[in-house]
Amino acid sequence: MKNILFIAILVSTLKLSGQGKEGAVLFLESNSYDFGRVREDNGMISHTFTFSNTGNLPLVLNNVRSTCGCTTPRWSREPIPPGEHGYLTVEFDPKNRFGSFHKTIQLQSTAINNNMFVTLTGNVLPPLKEEKMMYTIGELSVKSKHINFGYIFKGKTGIQTLTIANQTDSTMHIDFQNVPSHMIVYLYPSILKPGEYGQIEIHYNSNLIDDWDVVIDRLSLSINGAEVKKDKFAVTANIREDFSDLTSEQLKNAPIACFDNKGYTFDTITIDRPVKCFFKLKNNGKSDLIIRALKPSCGCTIAKQKRKILPPGTSTKIKSVFDPKGRSGSFKNAITVITNDPVSYKQYLIAEGYIKR
Repeated sequence: MKNILFIAILVSTLKLSGQGKEGAVLFLESNSYDFGRVREDNGMISHTFTFSNTGNLPLVLNNVRSTCGCTTPRWSREPIPPGEHGYLTVEFDPKNRFGSFHKTIQLQSTAINNNMFVTLTGNVLPPLKEEKMMYTIGELSVKSKHINFGYIFKGKTGIQTLTIANQTDSTMHIDFQNVPSHMIVYLYPSILKPGEYGQIEIHYNSNLIDDWDVVIDRLSLSINGAEVKKDKFAVTANIREDFSDLTSEQLKNAPIACFDNKGYTFDTITIDRPVKCFFKLKNNGKSDLIIRALKPSCGCTIAKQKRKILPPGTSTKIKSVFDPKGRSGSFKNAITVITNDPVSYKQYLIAEGYIKR
């Protein structure tokens, strides 16, 4: 008997829930739109959102509010019958809005869900302007051959731009070859008419490269499908670890990188064979010391470590191998050691001496 009563109550509840409320329901096919990258000087941009009335009474969109005066909304003013569609068009003025933007527009209506929101996002680029072009790569005029990102904290993405120009009498189709995975290159526009200016925009994701400190990449350019082999763009970045958010307790328990000696002087050596030396590194801190990178100052030196992670109280040796072939006289080479020691994250080891031919 109890089971029969329970089933009857359940069926009754399902019937009541299935009846729904009387009223209009505003259904947005999409509640956001990303314009991507737009030029500040290209004028107004707009997007139209489509919505429908999925309820059982007419829907009236009676008010639309935007977060600032740079957006202008237009919408369906007539009642929207059940099952029919309406629109909301939002115009955005990018003038003097350089950088990324995120705009929210509120929709007030007679619907059961009477407060709805849509968002517009994008990135406004500065207007292209005529600038003095100092160099050329192939026949493309460029303001510089070097794009420097400066310091980038690991895990962050840097963005840099460079002005280019077609100062020839022929149209150019610009592209890049073999772009590293940690970079994305945008061209605005990719096709330059004679006398037209453009812009290169590079996004540098430091989290996608297994390297630290100064990193140099070279980008190959192609013009009208032909690679410019004799000249390239140099892209540099200084990738660092961000220790700024560490608490006093974390600093107290941080690793400490200590060398027993940071310099080594060879006796007079000859050019017939490489020479090596060792530097002892010890972790005097309270957490694991990680050797992020070893970076010799020139290709004549190779640096290796026996262990990359040092628990507290342990040590390892860093081996430096110097090849004097083709050199003579005094030499002084450095190895930059990058660790996760927040106080001395970068230290230098020096090997010097004299080469006798």
